[in-house]
Amino acid sequence: MSDLEFTGYDPTIENRDAIRATSTEIAFTMRDFAAPEEVDPRKLMRHDKQGNMGSCQGFSLTNACEYVWALVHGQFSVERQLSQLFAYLESQRQSQGLLGRDAGSTIEAGLKVATSIGMLPEKDLPYSTPYPNNARTLITDDMRMKAFPYRIGSHTWLDSYDAIFRYLASGVGAVHTGTLWNDSFYARNGVLESVSLGRGGGHATAWLGYSKRKDSKGRNYIWRLNSHNDSWTEIAPSVIDQLCRHEYTSIVGVSDLSTPGPRKVSWMQSRPLG
Repeated sequence: MSDLEFTGYDPTIENRDAIRATSTEIAFTMRDFAAPEEVDPRKLMRHDKQGNMGSCQGFSLTNACEYVWALVHGQFSVERQLSQLFAYLESQRQSQGLLGRDAGSTIEAGLKVATSIGMLPEKDLPYSTPYPNNARTLITDDMRMKAFPYRIGSHTWLDSYDAIFRYLASGVGAVHTGTLWNDSFYARNGVLESVSLGRGGGHATAWLGYSKRKDSKGRNYIWRLNSHNDSWTEIAPSVIDQLCRHEYTSIVGVSDLSTPGPRKVSWMQSRPLG
């Protein structure tokens, strides 16, 4: 696809084989737990915007990790708001040749940060634009020490709608995605029924929960939190099918659990989040 006009990270440099190689498989099935009717994260999660910086991974990754902490503790805490700028710059450092220029970062690099380095509390490095001139030296060893306790336990490569739904419905964790992106991905009415994959660039978004809306096959729409322009969107399962088949898609579940397994989250069973 040589005619792509890349914005954000370049999906052609993504090492998907490496992500798969370090993926922890989910061994359970839908028969092993009771899926809630819906998992609605909108009242639980804040919506921040990245502005004119290609920092979408920093936002998607921190949103996913914040959601994981909410799963663990049963509520969202201001103390667990995480630094998007730290996640972005550290993932650039893990992506060879990217740190120092606002060119996005790879999903593989973001996972390295989340599993090995950790996520810095937001208060220690608040988000600001434009891209910092001192990007190569802004992150300190002291920041990395503060980030170290906030690491995920595993990531799982998700290659189908069914795998994504099982991950979200079981309470294992959140879904962090890197996909092609163009204007067709914006849903002005809040529901995304179709996309065009002919042209575009790379963009990262967090998929957190699912709505009561269902397609003709009885499959729930997935909630997407986007840091660029629009906010919460219900994604049709047919769109997810299309993305899963696309060569530039990376969809991973992130969890605090080193061995993913279903867990009962009481507030998911009785009511929407928040």
